Amino acid sequence: MRYLVTGREAARIDQYTIEEIGVPQLVLMERAALSVAEQAERVMAGKRSDKIPDKKRGWILVAAEGGNNGGDGVAAARILTLRGYNVRLWLLNGISHPTAAYLKQVELAEKAGVLFDEYKLPDMHGEEPEPPAVVIDAIFGAGLNRELRGIQQEAVKWINTVRNETENTVISVDIPTGISSETGEVLGEEAVYADITVTFGYEKVGMLFAKDHCGRVEISEIGFYPCKDAELFEAYDMKDLHRLPVRPWNGNKGTFGNVLVIAGSEDIYGAAYLASAAAYRTGCGLLRILTHERNRQMLQQKLPEAILMTWGGDDGSRQMLQQPETIKMAYVGDDGAGGNPMAEGQSGFKWADAIAHASVIIIGPGLGRDDMAHFLVEYTLRKALCPVVIDADGINILAEHSELLTETAGKRPVILTPHMLEMARLTQRSQHPAREAVAELKRCRVEIAQNTARELGAILVLKDACTFVTDGKGGYFNTTGNSAMAKGGSGDVLTGVIAGLIAQGMKAAEAAKLGVFIHGMAGDAARDRLGEHSVLAGDLLDEIPSVLK
Repeated sequence: MRYLVTGREAARIDQYTIEEIGVPQLVLMERAALSVAEQAERVMAGKRSDKIPDKKRGWILVAAEGGNNGGDGVAAARILTLRGYNVRLWLLNGISHPTAAYLKQVELAEKAGVLFDEYKLPDMHGEEPEPPAVVIDAIFGAGLNRELRGIQQEAVKWINTVRNETENTVISVDIPTGISSETGEVLGEEAVYADITVTFGYEKVGMLFAKDHCGRVEISEIGFYPCKDAELFEAYDMKDLHRLPVRPWNGNKGTFGNVLVIAGSEDIYGAAYLASAAAYRTGCGLLRILTHERNRQMLQQKLPEAILMTWGGDDGSRQMLQQPETIKMAYVGDDGAGGNPMAEGQSGFKWADAIAHASVIIIGPGLGRDDMAHFLVEYTLRKALCPVVIDADGINILAEHSELLTETAGKRPVILTPHMLEMARLTQRSQHPAREAVAELKRCRVEIAQNTARELGAILVLKDACTFVTDGKGGYFNTTGNSAMAKGGSGDVLTGVIAGLIAQGMKAAEAAKLGVFIHGMAGDAARDRLGEHSVLAGDLLDEIPSVLK
């Protein structure tokens, strides 16, 4: 596992390390600069050839502003100069009150003989015979919270232009200049596009949403001491697959849990299939599907391992709505049942018993929003004592009746898996234009998600390019997955994976985090096999076994 922080939290940890622990600021700065210098050396070594064997051939430009991030860059320029590299230091001088640490590093650089550029913008097409082999971007770090302007914005544009026109390498210090460490937004007209970002202590949350700008991220441990109340966000890596439930050798299908999937309105069977197949692929032992009778034939063909219960027909649905406690569901295959609910005394399985016997319940995929769907969501939440995973139409129904969660909070864990538009409805932001609602959520996703989870007493899986999971305290950012997964049905697969983990005994919050991680890994494997354009949700099902194996 690794941890991420916001820019504000990174500054607080830095302050705590210096002021409370007593580590001198210049010591931290020197360690940071050494990490940056070593990355630059590796890049320069890779650029050498038989024609250019000497490390002094080719040069390094360090662009720095007057804050502590600039101090890191100035120190890196000094270290590289002392190691024999041809370094030019470009000080923007756009800050009226430079920090004391920065000024000290400039003093040390002058004594070391670092060459300073005096002009406003280096002219690579005239003044210099060749562009720099490496540009180190040390203009602004994680503390930037305003739009770039003036010389700082012009410098960013120049760095990007030279990168596009040449084969040089851009290394950003801490975070590419112009990227918000909180949200990943571009602060101004343009932000630096780095090939490598060397960040310190912890990766910054905003970097997850600005991958195109960050390039390869290198995390350097420079000696931070996290304060006891520091808000650290979790992120999993491959080692965290050890969290998978252990399957005892003598287990049976009951050992590995019973999943009930309530999904699929009339002729909408795909979502029910994807969620159910994913739960089975993840390892649950037994699975029942409660769906509309019109989905029976297709689900029987696609997933014969599942036990089907169906409703359908106006009379049957009406009776089910009016007398739920006395209604039994027809198992598919009962002679003459036709999939319709039956009155007490007829053969069948009381559908309320399916809720009582379940280890975990999925409700919502493809369910629709008619009276029957509303009834199923309300009845399930009021009767279920096992964890419930609510997705898609189930979330849209809850957006209209959030009291169903607050009134039943504490009975059992509830996991909500909204995408951004569903989250806008759930938080009553849907009255705004969709683009505005989503933009607000992306700017404040952590705060809104945590508040919503607390208010509803639920575990929230906010699906996006980097999905965020929270129970109201702290949170988890997922770093697996890719744009190839942006297809209808991918969310249904995720719902099934989470439910499959819960069925095998995993706690709901842990299953949500690990489920998102596995789902993203399956998407990465499918992309590698099929390419970014051609992945379908069903392809994720094919990759789940290889990920778990």
